[in-house]
Amino acid sequence: MSVHVIELNDRKVILRNEGGVLVESPGYANTASKQPLFGEQARQIARLHPRQTYTQFWSQLSLDPLANSSSFRHQADLAFAHLNDIAGQHDLNNGVVFAVPSNYNRNQLSILLGLVQSCSFNATGLVDIPLLAAANADAPDQMVYLDIQLHQSVLTSFTLSNDRVERGKVVQIPGTGLLALHDAWANMVTDEFIKQSRFDPQHNAETEQYVYNQLEDWINRALKDNEILMEINNKGAVYQARINQGHFEQRVRNIYAKIRTEMDNLAGAAFDLHVPAEFASLPGLGLYLKNITAVQDALLLESCLKHLDQIRGEPGSLNFITSLPVTGKTNPANRPAANSTLASHVLLRHRAYALPTTIAYGSGSTSGPCLKTTDTNGTLSLTLADKGIMVSAQGNGELLINGSPASTGTILNAGDALSIKGAGDELRMIQVE
Repeated sequence: MSVHVIELNDRKVILRNEGGVLVESPGYANTASKQPLFGEQARQIARLHPRQTYTQFWSQLSLDPLANSSSFRHQADLAFAHLNDIAGQHDLNNGVVFAVPSNYNRNQLSILLGLVQSCSFNATGLVDIPLLAAANADAPDQMVYLDIQLHQSVLTSFTLSNDRVERGKVVQIPGTGLLALHDAWANMVTDEFIKQSRFDPQHNAETEQYVYNQLEDWINRALKDNEILMEINNKGAVYQARINQGHFEQRVRNIYAKIRTEMDNLAGAAFDLHVPAEFASLPGLGLYLKNITAVQDALLLESCLKHLDQIRGEPGSLNFITSLPVTGKTNPANRPAANSTLASHVLLRHRAYALPTTIAYGSGSTSGPCLKTTDTNGTLSLTLADKGIMVSAQGNGELLINGSPASTGTILNAGDALSIKGAGDELRMIQVE
């Protein structure tokens, strides 16, 4: 019997089963046309029809009336329509387990279950999303989960008792979500086009929408090549601007600083920050937030299947699961010491390389992973050791760890940054679950 899970997050609602992801649909709705659009179709035209675009119906799931819509009465109506749009092409007769954000309150959970009662499928389980990651972690009481939503970020801590992990404190950080990041990057791109080409791409809706639609591609190219050339064709005229990875990193520093402050207040420096893998390589994230562990997308489904007997219940009488048995290594002897999480991979621009490995540095002509430098050349060997990653360097160039001079033989841990003085890149030690 196939198990279906819907992961409710306004940045991207995901329907999965044992075979993988069936639907990915961002939490956007657009009512500009007779037939409402949801998900990626709505996101692609959000800047063209801002007054008919809705993005808060999952984060503010409620019965509060909508001001600008004749098609939907309230946020819950939009959420209901989005659910049906996601489920419409799939057989969900065996029911659905809902994984929901930690910040959902009792009223929102009640509304969600009420919506499902009117859908063509049943809710057979209700579980906290970060809890699924924590139940698989080696030291769940030493981790904090960072959930980057559309309108905010949410930090969730955990406690461990009698081999069970329980959700602890939940901290919401408004204005630090994906929309704030995208707005900051779009404004940076606009500034560079004005400065270099005297063209304002946000002057009209079409080119503004183009900038937002291209952001992901431009970011990926900048993470790969550092400096990129952007082009916008407006009414036959082609405008260009050059930017590099540093432009993206600097523009969102204040957003990450807010998260860092709340992280320090919540957990201090002794905790590891677990982040969905798709966000682990966001520009600047590894620079301003430390001890990052990338949580692979498939882990949540794997953890849900492991604990299915405890998560599932009878439709109409479900409990919200905020505590599960630990399936990771809970023996203290197996845990890394606080602030010394062992790394499993090294992140270079947008790619993660499994450790141990060798990284070249120089002009970039090598076919393998290469740390770009100007007049220094050599190799960095990253070797697994009992206490972390042993680094050794051969060639010219001054070795830097977290921006400070270091020598061959230094031990690295997850969150540490390794570079060569004068290099445009750096290597970031991460842990991938």
